[in-house]
Amino acid sequence: MNQTVTRYRRALAGVDHVVDRMPAHGWSSPSPCPGWTGLHVLGHIIDGQRQIAALLSGQGPREPLRDPAEAVVGQPVAAWADALRAMREVLGATDPDRRIASHHGEVTAEWVLGTAVIEPLVHAWDLAWAGGFEASLDGEAVGACLVAVAPVAEQFAATGMYAPALAASARDTPQQQLLALLGRNATAGRGR
Repeated sequence: MNQTVTRYRRALAGVDHVVDRMPAHGWSSPSPCPGWTGLHVLGHIIDGQRQIAALLSGQGPREPLRDPAEAVVGQPVAAWADALRAMREVLGATDPDRRIASHHGEVTAEWVLGTAVIEPLVHAWDLAWAGGFEASLDGEAVGACLVAVAPVAEQFAATGMYAPALAASARDTPQQQLLALLGRNATAGRGR
């Protein structure tokens, strides 16, 4: 199986692991994403999977929901299970070399998944933070994202979708370094 598809599957499994551990209060607790609760983060992840599925299945780009919580219909755990099942089906039918229309023009499915993996990867951490527990992200995916994000962290922050990068030291783990590049304090919120 293609390494990029496998990496994306592991990132989704990471979200699944966090959702399984999420305490009931975590859905209404604040997340590190300003103005968003755990439910908003989950809705954003679900909506993102629907956007990626639309691209991979040839439907073309789809705009994100204005309120990500709208993507969670019914119970959060069941809503995620439905989204995960649908995304796994799409991934199973995806040819990584297939060219598809995207917001960035015509690209390969592999490019879409390689670029989009940062969303479920990092938002799994955000979701765990809202739940008051630590999430260990997939090391290989963290490494790939760290290499991709490091040279463009300022551009990420300029979009307004990410906070400005925080300082990180060489002693920090790759996960802590990636989170810092995306404006997240990896030690904030522990033990809540």
